[in-house]
Amino acid sequence: MPRRPSRSACFQPDNYRTPELFADRDALTEHLTETLRCFLEPGAPGEARILVRGQRGIGKSMVSRRAIDRVVTELGPLFVEVDAARTGHGPEPFLRQLARALAQEALRNSTDPTLCARAELILELASQSKVQHKTARTLTKSAALNLKLDDKLTDFLGVELSVGLGASRAVTVEESTEHQIDVPFLQGLIQAFLVDALALGQMTILFIDNLDQVGYAEIEEDVRRVTDLARYLLSMDGCLVVANLRTEFVSTDLRKLQSYAVEVLGMSPAELMQVYEARVEARGRDARAKLEEAGMPQLAATLSEWTDNAWGFLCWLAYLDLQPLPDELSPAALLALMRRYAETQYTGVTWEELTWLSGVYKSAPSKLWRTEDELRRGGLSEELIKRACKYGALVPDWLLSPDRYMLAPGLMFLIRG
Repeated sequence: MPRRPSRSACFQPDNYRTPELFADRDALTEHLTETLRCFLEPGAPGEARILVRGQRGIGKSMVSRRAIDRVVTELGPLFVEVDAARTGHGPEPFLRQLARALAQEALRNSTDPTLCARAELILELASQSKVQHKTARTLTKSAALNLKLDDKLTDFLGVELSVGLGASRAVTVEESTEHQIDVPFLQGLIQAFLVDALALGQMTILFIDNLDQVGYAEIEEDVRRVTDLARYLLSMDGCLVVANLRTEFVSTDLRKLQSYAVEVLGMSPAELMQVYEARVEARGRDARAKLEEAGMPQLAATLSEWTDNAWGFLCWLAYLDLQPLPDELSPAALLALMRRYAETQYTGVTWEELTWLSGVYKSAPSKLWRTEDELRRGGLSEELIKRACKYGALVPDWLLSPDRYMLAPGLMFLIRG
């Protein structure tokens, strides 16, 4: 008789917001903490662009969040986090969320009345797709923008909305004229606010998580949008930007814009088991007892040897947590379970095709990338390569080299198991 599924709900692969549910990775976290601190401590410039790169699921979010939490607690800058995986598709909803989050953080934690007045204006403008000139004039007047004519926000709104200008620069605009609150406007609005905030002595950290998920890696137009947005963020002044980006999106021109880069590498089996233990500990004794009865600790230890990717590891565990497990978990029985997992996750590619696909990567398991020529020499057709990308079995690398592909983390058991 197979063992009952544990159904502990411990593993939640997409829960990367709770640092206590992850491995410590102390050395890497301390390295990033010190890097952030050197730009934000008293007398430091208060602005920099830190690019944290690595494969999907490798632990970028947790390392960044731990380091930022330490610096915010110690030095007290404004802190704004935007998860691009949750803002909606495309740059405009992302920028609206960033503008709103920035304004709300300033209103909560800044004591400067000028900055707070401007934050209220940012919050109002970011909530609209367009604004009539009459409304814009009223909003800027209430924000007391005319008190200073040499700051960035006044100058920006003077050009974009023809408001907030001195009498010598007055521009006549119909009251019913509508101004678009679009991507270029939002970019300029955010940038002007941050520069003025720093001039007022207020440092800010912007943490942009999952930036690559503003678009889809398999759609070239989306890749362009992602990289355009990354260029904007990595060109910003007046703040410290920490941007998490998958390695395959990091093009040469992005490297030129960053102040500093941190590469997050894969986890060891011991670190992956720390992740397992942290998840189980958080759920309590009942969950631990269920998992032990189902044989999950031994299963997790085996799987931790098959990947260095925490997200892939947790996806496997989350699936197996809900499956009945055989009393004797032989290699053949485990492979049968993992086959069912793959068939539920990569529905547009058959098991035979997945096995064939993974065979191209088996010769050097540590080399995750293959060119299209290598895939074709391995017997894969152009149609299968495209379909494997569409259903997530292959991750394309459009920027570093347009013909390179990585096997999906969830399929690593096929080459390391």
